Amino acid sequence: MKLNTFHGEVWINAHPEIMEDCLRANEEPVDGGYGNDGYSKRAKDLIGKYFDDEIFVTFAISGTAANVLALKSMTNRWSAILCASQAHLNVYEAGATEFSLGNKILSIDCPDGKLTPALIDRLLLTTKKYKYKPEVVAITNPTEYGTVYTNEEIKVICDHAHSLGLYVYLDGARIGNAVVALNTDLKEMIEKTDVDAFSFGGTKAGAMFGEMVVFRRKAFANYLEYACKQSFQHMSKSKFLGVQIVSVLERNFWIDDAIKSNAAAKYLEKKLVEKGVEIYYKVESNMVFCVVSPEKMKKICEKYDSHYWDEINHVVRFATTYLTTEKEIDDLVALF
Repeated sequence: MKLNTFHGEVWINAHPEIMEDCLRANEEPVDGGYGNDGYSKRAKDLIGKYFDDEIFVTFAISGTAANVLALKSMTNRWSAILCASQAHLNVYEAGATEFSLGNKILSIDCPDGKLTPALIDRLLLTTKKYKYKPEVVAITNPTEYGTVYTNEEIKVICDHAHSLGLYVYLDGARIGNAVVALNTDLKEMIEKTDVDAFSFGGTKAGAMFGEMVVFRRKAFANYLEYACKQSFQHMSKSKFLGVQIVSVLERNFWIDDAIKSNAAAKYLEKKLVEKGVEIYYKVESNMVFCVVSPEKMKKICEKYDSHYWDEINHVVRFATTYLTTEKEIDDLVALF
């Protein structure tokens, strides 16, 4: 059986503590559903402590569902969404947003996976009256290339988008890795930059499943129950999602895991560089992209379930987790 060691966070088990918290929650009387249970309310209170302004929160089972639910609440049926061509919602979600919402995604290639005001302007040149109605700029932090938007870069994007009458949504499936990489916090990354809405990833922070969607504009939350129902995210036994987010926040898994996985990626980068391997994108989170020759790739694939991320340039992605050890990294690097 081939190893999935460097496939990333979805290829490891949930934190034992989170499983134990779920079992304890199962022994308690049910005190509500559909996001109105005690655990979901506590999760909302916990995320709210990071902000001064009022926020509006709902839950989704996965990162893809969180993106669809957020964008459903932020757009009209005729709206278009702007993003990097490499964005997860554009490439790795089977067209879920366009299929579920009927909205058009307009994308542009970004060399490091990051949008800029200049790239947004270039993308807007393709729009005309009755052709597309741009509504939301969607960014991901960290990006699909593992690069990280600084708070300053996010602020510039938000200011530019808002000046054009556009909203900004941040896909935060790995937001802990970005926060750790920048040595910042959610208030600085989201509220101070004026991001309109973001997702908070629980799945990649050790939960079995579960994400939060956080809105900073009440208008987006006016019909959340309807949006959740139409997006198949109106969960009756919602406490089992809520308790996991509570655990991720109270036990600080979203930060502690990111510290370890980011450090493991830097160690992997160091070892690969020592072997003369070309690093393709700057290593800023828990993802390392490097160039692997077909001969070396064949050898790697004999042991690991791996594939080219970019077949043309022979680029492979190795993602680390909080469980990745130096020995596992050394074993991989030995194959180069």
